[in-house]
Amino acid sequence: MRNIWILIYYMFGYHLPSQYFPLGKLSCKIRYSLWRLIMKKKIGSHVKIQSNVLVGKFDDIKVGSYVAINENCRLRNVTIGDYVLIAPDVYILHSGHGYSVVDTPIYLQEETHYEQTIIENNVWIGARCVILPGRRIGEGSIVAAGAVVTKDVPPYSIVGGNPAKLIKSRLT
Repeated sequence: MRNIWILIYYMFGYHLPSQYFPLGKLSCKIRYSLWRLIMKKKIGSHVKIQSNVLVGKFDDIKVGSYVAINENCRLRNVTIGDYVLIAPDVYILHSGHGYSVVDTPIYLQEETHYEQTIIENNVWIGARCVILPGRRIGEGSIVAAGAVVTKDVPPYSIVGGNPAKLIKSRLT
């Protein structure tokens, strides 16, 4: 039955308009309901999911409560804490291509899987960020729009740039 709900999400819910369009709030509720049916206890309450959010088979994602996931995000192999804001076009990567055998085309080498990405509570991830696999975004942190996160982000930090660097601490 789970696969049928995944199919319904990608064929129907995925394409519904975001909350900013007429009937958009209903669309968010439909998407959330489909995610609840698919994920069971791996998703919290009060989650807003906008249109075109790709999560694969839903088998490597966990979402806390009071989370907003905006349009066109790609989320894989990630645990998202509570009170997290994810802006549009955020990519949280989960794998890469093998490249160690130089006489074999990269295309033919096995996929490399990484540790899970962890986004702790009360985090804001700005638009068009890319988070490389296996990173930890510390509690209370802000990732500026367009940042490429290649290393873990300490709690209560503001980071930005490519690669993302510390801009300032929110504690000072």
